[in-house]
Amino acid sequence: MKLVLYLIIGFFVFLTGQTMGEHVAINREIEAFKKKGVFQESISTDTVKYYKVSRETYYPNEIVRDPFFLGDLSRPGSSGDIFVTQQSPLVGYAGIHQFVSFFFGGHAAMLDENNKIFETVGIPDDDEKLLDVMINGGRNTHVVGGIYNYWLDNDYRSVSETDPSYVAYGTYYRNEWIGLRVKGATNDDIVGALDYLKDLEEKEAQYNFWFVLNTKNKYYCTDLVSRAYESLRTDEGDQKYKFNRDGIAVTVNDLVLSKNTYISYYVTTKNNIKYVYYIA
Repeated sequence: MKLVLYLIIGFFVFLTGQTMGEHVAINREIEAFKKKGVFQESISTDTVKYYKVSRETYYPNEIVRDPFFLGDLSRPGSSGDIFVTQQSPLVGYAGIHQFVSFFFGGHAAMLDENNKIFETVGIPDDDEKLLDVMINGGRNTHVVGGIYNYWLDNDYRSVSETDPSYVAYGTYYRNEWIGLRVKGATNDDIVGALDYLKDLEEKEAQYNFWFVLNTKNKYYCTDLVSRAYESLRTDEGDQKYKFNRDGIAVTVNDLVLSKNTYISYYVTTKNNIKYVYYIA
């Protein structure tokens, strides 16, 4: 029993140190991205400040994409983009919120060609039992598409002083989030990844509550977007992209630090002002 306890403690210490290193590396990448940003006074407001990162100085060989859908500054992202946040939705649960944010991250989603979102969430309906949903699936705990792009929507959350999420994040979805693009992805790759998600939506593939168990037909949010691109193959039949570095669970940190991705957006909040850094 002592040996097992020591092994568990040792693994947790190792995991904590590794995750701390990941956060340091992510902050370093974010700062490098921000340093390339040029303030865009003409489109900025008192509450949202925009900074353009020129693609000529940052991954210039990647395919050209519009930074905002149809020029709408509240709808960031382009087809195939992956949006992630390290901040968990469990702000009302002290300790658990910090644990999940630190080790796993809060959410991930992918944009389609119409600036709509594919995602999956593990939140059962009020009349559903969690254990039953975990085993048999739920009505709404499955892959869905066609969700409006809420990541920069100032009216995402209603004002309620009793809502812990509002206290933590205000009316926006999150205080901080990152947009990612897959290095070397072609238009055909993006279409292929989205077709993979559309197929899962049609099948109503369920949420994977077991996380570390990489199930065939169930997906948690970061797992969903990573496996969409991992489903792509080269002409020789080899896997084209890989995000699951340790073969256990794909976290937000894994997606950001993957050699197959680069930062395309960074959004943060200071003194109730949004700062939006984007590639164009």
